[in-house]
Amino acid sequence: MKTVAIIIFDHCMASSITGPMDLFNICNSVHRYYSATDTFNLFNVELVSVSDQDVISSSGLTFSPTLALSSLHRADIILIGGYHDDKDLSLKHHHTQLSQFIPVLKEAFTSDTLICTFCTGSFFLAQAGLLDGMKCTTSWWLSDIFKQRFPQVDLIMDQLVVKNDNIWTTGATTAYTTLCMELIERYTNHQITAQLSRIMLVDQNRSSQLPYMSLQHTLRHKDKEIADCQHWLTRHLNRPLSVEDMANYCGLSIRTFIRRFKSAVKVTPASYLQRLRIDKAKQLLENTNQSLEQITTQVGYDDISAFRRAFTKQVSLSPQAYRRSFSTAEYF
Repeated sequence: MKTVAIIIFDHCMASSITGPMDLFNICNSVHRYYSATDTFNLFNVELVSVSDQDVISSSGLTFSPTLALSSLHRADIILIGGYHDDKDLSLKHHHTQLSQFIPVLKEAFTSDTLICTFCTGSFFLAQAGLLDGMKCTTSWWLSDIFKQRFPQVDLIMDQLVVKNDNIWTTGATTAYTTLCMELIERYTNHQITAQLSRIMLVDQNRSSQLPYMSLQHTLRHKDKEIADCQHWLTRHLNRPLSVEDMANYCGLSIRTFIRRFKSAVKVTPASYLQRLRIDKAKQLLENTNQSLEQITTQVGYDDISAFRRAFTKQVSLSPQAYRRSFSTAEYF
């Protein structure tokens, strides 16, 4: 039996605690159903808090620890969930309250314990220095912040689960389902995993968070001229636009514009424009019945093949596949 220790803390996302608990507990039931002789559980789930005290999640649910922090070394798998606070407490506050875990996690890192994070959990591991020189992922909407804070970590955004030897990280929020299913597959067998996937309606083919990514968060900076330019671009996506056009709109030289744009938005103007066009195309594919040819024109492409290639590269799905998965229109 494998012991799974889930780290709990104030303002944790309740689903990143209860979700894995349900998956591992139902896995135990599936195992007993398929086994004629084995009545034992495959996984034992424990909860561990910073000070061995109850914690209150961001949604108000209270969780009580079932394993002392001093016994965390007994765990085979350690899970660190996501953090959320509607009072805008910073990630720095989150790291402070978890700092007592750092010595234990560093000890686990040098042993055979598998450390896994969901959502913002990768920030904590990076802050502790456990991801230096490694690949990892995090919530897509925090990717730019992560890159700024931890340039020594190789951030991968086209994979839902990124695995190092004994550290696994995942993307935003419900990515915990994919990670837990891969853990169950690792420690059980495919029959159990496949049946659990059907019972819990978990899509085992979901491997990337790119289809869900949006550019809305890139407006959170203080450069007014660049922000005005970003708004201007959204209103003129059907036109052929160059970096020179953007610089002229801002009243800046091309060199100064590129420097300020990259400083504020963290990508080049050309890259941002392409991402903005694809983002708009995603909205049209989701919410309208327009043909692919019409959408291609609306987002500033004059070659449908070039648009299809760019879309597929950025989203990891073809436009047609994206529409089948995410369309809210009655017909498409």
